[in-house]
Amino acid sequence: MDEDKQEAFEELVGPAGSALERLLLLAARRVHRTKSKLRGTVRKRVPFLLPTRGPLSDLDSGIEMSLHVLSRDPLVLYVPIGGARPLYPLAALGRRLAGRRVTFLTMQTWTMERPAVIARMGRDLAWYAGRFPLHEIIFLCNTEEERRLVAAAGGNAIFSNHNLMVSEDIFRQLPDVPVEFDAVYNGRISPIKRHHLAFDIERLAHITYSIGELPPVAARAFVRRLQARSPLHQIANPLVDGWPGKLTAQQVNHVYNQAAVGLCLSAVEGAMYSSMEYLMAGLPIVSTPSLGGRDVYFDPDYCIVADPEPAAIRRAVETLRDRAIPRQQIRRRTLEKVHAQRIELMAFLTALLRRKGSRAPPIETWPFPGTDGMMRRGTVREIAAFVSEPEPTWRRSTSGDSLRA
Repeated sequence: MDEDKQEAFEELVGPAGSALERLLLLAARRVHRTKSKLRGTVRKRVPFLLPTRGPLSDLDSGIEMSLHVLSRDPLVLYVPIGGARPLYPLAALGRRLAGRRVTFLTMQTWTMERPAVIARMGRDLAWYAGRFPLHEIIFLCNTEEERRLVAAAGGNAIFSNHNLMVSEDIFRQLPDVPVEFDAVYNGRISPIKRHHLAFDIERLAHITYSIGELPPVAARAFVRRLQARSPLHQIANPLVDGWPGKLTAQQVNHVYNQAAVGLCLSAVEGAMYSSMEYLMAGLPIVSTPSLGGRDVYFDPDYCIVADPEPAAIRRAVETLRDRAIPRQQIRRRTLEKVHAQRIELMAFLTALLRRKGSRAPPIETWPFPGTDGMMRRGTVREIAAFVSEPEPTWRRSTSGDSLRA
């Protein structure tokens, strides 16, 4: 485990079969990390450096981003942000919408409870306000502490955890699905997910996928390690040439229904969609102590925060498994909390639209269709064109948002 409470590379991919294999894995990792760092640095800095007009203004057109159009008149956009310089996608898109009145509602994909990130963002907010006076940025924060820090940095912020967006119509109990696993862990191939903490659990289902955080050779080594761990540990994803394929949201929900407990094992991230997916499917949760907001909807009656050690995780899973808490009770109590906060957010959005000049009636029906297919994804140039269209013609996302944990 490293100083950021992530898995060490060896913990993630397992021991190499030979000295040569280990050398090749480490070399591939070093090259991959260097390339990723360079790409990330360019992506996050360039939008702040380019002019508003002229041939150089389009140099960041290939940056990928996601959004959901809440309203076209007035224009209100729901945009995920995160990382060390969270506002870079807004800087890129904002330049293309500089002449229009736009409100950005930001969804934090990674916690902002980090002093260096908050300090940098405060400076970027001041820069943005000077460049694009017709735009307003409102942060929907995953925790009260995150809201406080963003407000102290000069941001307009409210508390509204992004797990409100998970669809209870997709993630739910299924009749006649037998429980085959003690636990399920929905976690991508990443050091932050600390998969090894679950290895002592007797029967475990893994839902996993890659977003490119490891080089392919290392990602395949990770998959081999999961396969070799125990015949009672299964990867739910289809495997092609050692590579995990995607599952639909409905397939993910079916796997949840085959398990007794859901796992949340990272130390730091965002609010973690899968934590809410577990609860809506009626699963109790075993979590480690965490930063980011996934525990907002936890309840001590069916959620245990255990020490980040394999034996402690196993004991907590067995405790909740043996309690056999009715799934409908977990789902009902979770939805009561969710519905109350959704009502608050709808009231806020109604007031916001009125303030922006909308004559539409109050929002009384939840305006977000859930994480699966909610976001439109594309390059900044494509997104800007989509936002400017009078009628949406955009394709639905196929990025597997329901699998993003």
